[in-house]
Amino acid sequence: MQPVLILGAGINGAAVARDLAINGVPVCIVDTNDIAFGATSRSSRLIHGGLRYLEYRDIDLVRESLDERERLLRLAPQFVTPLRLSIPVAQRMGGLRTGAVRFSGLARTGVGDWLHPRQDQPRGLYAVQFGLSLYDRLSGSTGLPGHSTHRVSRFSDRPKVDPHRFHWLCEYSDAQLIYPERFVLALLHDAQQAAAQTGQSFDVLPRHTARLNDRQIVVRKRGMNESDEVVRELTPALIINATGAWGDRTLEMLGVREPAPKLFAGTKGSHLFSTHEPLKSALAGQGIYAEASDGRLVFILPCASGVLIGTTDEPFDDSPDDAVASDTEIAYLIRMVNEVFPQVSLERSHVEMHHAGVRPLPNVETETAAAIPRGHSIAETTVNDIPILTLVGGKLTTCRALAEEVTDRTLAHFGLSRHESTSDRFVPGGQPVAGNNESGPDSARRAGEKFGLSPAQAETVWRLVGNRFDEVFDSSVAGSRTSITGTDIPIDFVRWSIRNEWITNLDDLVERRLMLTFAPALHRGTLAELAALMTEQRCHATSAEADAVESTIARLGQYYGKSVLSD
Repeated sequence: MQPVLILGAGINGAAVARDLAINGVPVCIVDTNDIAFGATSRSSRLIHGGLRYLEYRDIDLVRESLDERERLLRLAPQFVTPLRLSIPVAQRMGGLRTGAVRFSGLARTGVGDWLHPRQDQPRGLYAVQFGLSLYDRLSGSTGLPGHSTHRVSRFSDRPKVDPHRFHWLCEYSDAQLIYPERFVLALLHDAQQAAAQTGQSFDVLPRHTARLNDRQIVVRKRGMNESDEVVRELTPALIINATGAWGDRTLEMLGVREPAPKLFAGTKGSHLFSTHEPLKSALAGQGIYAEASDGRLVFILPCASGVLIGTTDEPFDDSPDDAVASDTEIAYLIRMVNEVFPQVSLERSHVEMHHAGVRPLPNVETETAAAIPRGHSIAETTVNDIPILTLVGGKLTTCRALAEEVTDRTLAHFGLSRHESTSDRFVPGGQPVAGNNESGPDSARRAGEKFGLSPAQAETVWRLVGNRFDEVFDSSVAGSRTSITGTDIPIDFVRWSIRNEWITNLDDLVERRLMLTFAPALHRGTLAELAALMTEQRCHATSAEADAVESTIARLGQYYGKSVLSD
């Protein structure tokens, strides 16, 4: 069987690769950047039903998302955890007219511009409670608590929102995926193992280019010239374009010339990350889903060791590679936080990191960017008689469901039937530990003791790979579990990551393997240690270490606004 070529190694590309691999289809996945480089690593890191989508009557999308939320909580507990959120509400009435226009579907037409008042009142208690009641009903039978309403109090154990502005907190349940980058890697590992069991080929090639020559795809390392070494040549039976916001550019690169409109009209979303203690304390362990003065809904979420704030929704026509959080967006999000929690006095200096990504949204006409549908679709075309499936839209929560749909269409193309589903398949590291039927930080600590890890090291490893301790540490010597300077990440884990997680440079290791963009303080010495380990594992020469460190420091400053401390 000829392989399926997947272009794009983000959440959707990885999920499709996994589903195809467990069904015996050979796969080659190529990305011009790193694994999980784009919107996957720049998201709000939520696994949610999409409460806001109810305003636009996207009932089927919400129901599907809630089903997938429950599935991921069960099958990937190392990555997906429950989160209680609160919506601060200032008045009983408000937002009803706007909500009615949106729910009717008119907000996605020209009529909505005429009916919809631009300066409508904020969403009131009745509108919010109605939405939450419907959300709970669509959730069906779930282990998460339903919604509840509480009076705001200065002395409550709930989030300390401004009591002079807000009178109620409407609570509801959703979930978080703190490290979607690690989730994507786990999906690819599962695909790799499945392919090995069935004897089918499975290749992951980040930072490579794929060029179509007649019916043949030529794969080279990124930056190579036409005369340079070819890494792989293949004649794909089908191409899956999972490059997200790069999708139209990918079709153009493949030579698709059909006179069709653009498929994508992505919007930029920016986030801030802060470990400001007054803000962390004000959240009281919950998330906030609050309405800004312009009507936009913004999250303020506990995340890793700090707080994630986002997101904006700005039209963006440039290359997604160039997306960065603007000063205007940063100021907007800081202002939003201070409107909800005036006592925390968040300032620009309290923001340790920010990032921006471009959503792969469909090219449709709506009254606002918020009204663009958040569901997914599959556009089909051909080039040189090779079918191309382009994935439009989608989000973290529904990646498995989208992959299942893509796989079914691919299998149909081959005249094959599905013989295995991912609906009950654990994401590697999420399955209970043999012998004690547990899967969580407690079992991780016990596993850590087996391999000589401290409790902090064991918990850190659990958040990165779940219950895969035997796989990571089996070949290394217990009793010498030194951590990378300034972290609780064992050096042996870093060595394993470099060998097994498709790393090509120091940026990959820092940003999307060890998740050090979320470190409260990142030191030059830490980067130097990591660069030395990459030399040890023959990723580059010793002479390249200093340049790698300087390049990573520059990139962290440009795209994340993150400062690296001198030693």
